[in-house]
Amino acid sequence: MLPVNQVFSWAGHRYRLLWCSGDIAIWIEIDDDTSLPVCLPLEELERLLLDEEVQRIDDPFIQAIMREVEEGTPDWQKRERAWNMLAAHVEDPGLLDSRTRGHIVRSIMEEHGVTHQTVYRYLKRYWQRGMCKNALLPDYFKSGAKGKKRQVTGTKLGRPRVVRDGTGVNITPDIERVFRRVIETSLLKEKHLSVADAHAKSLNFIRAIYPDSPASEMPTPEQFRYFFRREYEKTSVLEKQSSAIDFAKDIRPLRSTSTAEALGPGHRYQIDATVGDLYLVSEHDRSLIVGRPVIYVVVDVFSRMVTGLYIGFEGPSWVSGMMALANAVTNKVEYCRQFGIDIGPDDWPVQGLPDVILADKGELNGTKVEPFSEAFGIRIENASARRGDAKGVVERMFRTLQDGFKPYVPGVVEVSTSRKRGGHDYRLDASLTLSEFTRYIVAAVLYHNNFRTMARYDRAESMPGDLPAVPLDIWNWGLANMTGRLRQAPEELVRINLLPHDAATLSDRGVRLFGCFYTCPEAIKAGWFHRGAGQRPEKVQVAYDPRCADHIYIRPNKSLKDYWVCDLADLSRRFRGMTFWEVWQLTRAEKKADANALMVATQEKGKLLEQLEAIVAEADASRPDRSGLTKKDLGTRIRENKQGEKQHERGRTAVRPIKKHQDKTADIVPLKGEKPDDYAFPDMGDLIFGDDGDE
Repeated sequence: MLPVNQVFSWAGHRYRLLWCSGDIAIWIEIDDDTSLPVCLPLEELERLLLDEEVQRIDDPFIQAIMREVEEGTPDWQKRERAWNMLAAHVEDPGLLDSRTRGHIVRSIMEEHGVTHQTVYRYLKRYWQRGMCKNALLPDYFKSGAKGKKRQVTGTKLGRPRVVRDGTGVNITPDIERVFRRVIETSLLKEKHLSVADAHAKSLNFIRAIYPDSPASEMPTPEQFRYFFRREYEKTSVLEKQSSAIDFAKDIRPLRSTSTAEALGPGHRYQIDATVGDLYLVSEHDRSLIVGRPVIYVVVDVFSRMVTGLYIGFEGPSWVSGMMALANAVTNKVEYCRQFGIDIGPDDWPVQGLPDVILADKGELNGTKVEPFSEAFGIRIENASARRGDAKGVVERMFRTLQDGFKPYVPGVVEVSTSRKRGGHDYRLDASLTLSEFTRYIVAAVLYHNNFRTMARYDRAESMPGDLPAVPLDIWNWGLANMTGRLRQAPEELVRINLLPHDAATLSDRGVRLFGCFYTCPEAIKAGWFHRGAGQRPEKVQVAYDPRCADHIYIRPNKSLKDYWVCDLADLSRRFRGMTFWEVWQLTRAEKKADANALMVATQEKGKLLEQLEAIVAEADASRPDRSGLTKKDLGTRIRENKQGEKQHERGRTAVRPIKKHQDKTADIVPLKGEKPDDYAFPDMGDLIFGDDGDE
């Protein structure tokens, strides 16, 4: 038995099956306004279908009869009028038989006072368009050719003017070309004009084409807007008027969700940072305002649990990101106890590493993260630049954590530092220290993890209906029912592998990194610092904490679990207690000072060479002729000359007391009648030096 209302195609014509009973089928051609129901043997129709001479096709009127019409509209009124005529008779099989159809039609005519043509027009519309009430709807939706281009004739298209003077002008091909040029150069780009300005710009070109046209006969703003909306799709206009990044981030349709990418709790983390929306004061002196803190958050995508935190003054960088990831493997009971918050192990049961970490194209992008990724088998993914929508879970978490304190905490960032000239600066209201602010953030995280209901959370297919959308409940359910487990790892080992790595050189003075020298017992035992031994490698891989230059960590082999702790050597004792940022700043200043001093030294050395050349030239000019001396005479004379020169030098360089100037020398009176002695300063040259026989 064939389904009634099915549409068939046969010999280039389309038919709708109206009746199928016994061995008789009745159909009607749907494209001929004069056609009426026709009978044919059911066996013949089935044969045609088997021979594929007749094919089943889609109903061409499905869009027309699926319309919704409002009550009271002309469409609704015409449909109700026609339906009231036919409702009592459309189910009568006699209408399909030409022998009884005329009697039924005459009864409808007499009952409703309509003509023969009207009844047949409604009946054929009913049969041809689907045999339902909406088949009687008129085709008003086709009127006006909405969105289609009109054919320009001599008369003005559109409704006549009521307010403006003149009759207006049709949009000719020349005007269309002007419109397109202005739209594509002024509207379809990121920094675009307004539609009104673009219309005004187009009038300048049109006046050049039609210089004698009055203002009343120029295209109106409405015509320009109509052309713009008709010829250019709204979605393409939005894409052209936005940058590629803004379109992808804020405008394009969202086709999926972050949760669909997570296999379970602990499978995928997202990490990001923001600058806190308040100013803090110093821990040591509350009168000092120290600025805004940096907040790093690590969030589990599946459950929305906050798994790691960093709150401090280190700017968004690898260092602060490293501390947030290290916090993800930290025991949260001990961590909360640092801030005076007592929790149980079940209140924050996250301590481990995920399978995947998604971050910005910044902190986790580069060679610094490679040792960490290789050591623990974690895949690092980086979102495209300025694509915050790729990390929607963690981006939303910043707003969740910060919206809670803004109405109650002083020093919160406002739109401007003062609302009016001479007004109060909100930064002066700062009162919280870093530890106090951290205590609040930790408390807010605990509330979020344990109690906050996520109204827009997209649940997995297998989640039960009685599971509340609370992060901790979703986390626990996921651990019990889905894949994804946190990877357990020693906290110290994770911290070491999270540190940035670099290549250090070795010499007998120690391990040299950024101008600092380090030693350790293991390296000494390995003979790396023995002078002249040649038992050390040229370079070695080391990890370092930029916040402290006192220690580095040597990677002695390819195993990422082995490391040696090296301490700062006495040779670099001046760097003790510094950070590597301070070391870099100090060494950069020293290099700059040495480079400047070298430039001065180079200039002075040039002057020294000039003096040397002058002295040599003067000496050469005073040199006598010695061409007559033999080698034997020359050697004898050199020895004699040296002795004479030595005696002369001794007399010239001997130390003598400085005599005070007196006009008259005092008389020397002898004692006990003795003769006066000679008290002159003796010449001690011979006694001291003697004749040493120098040649």
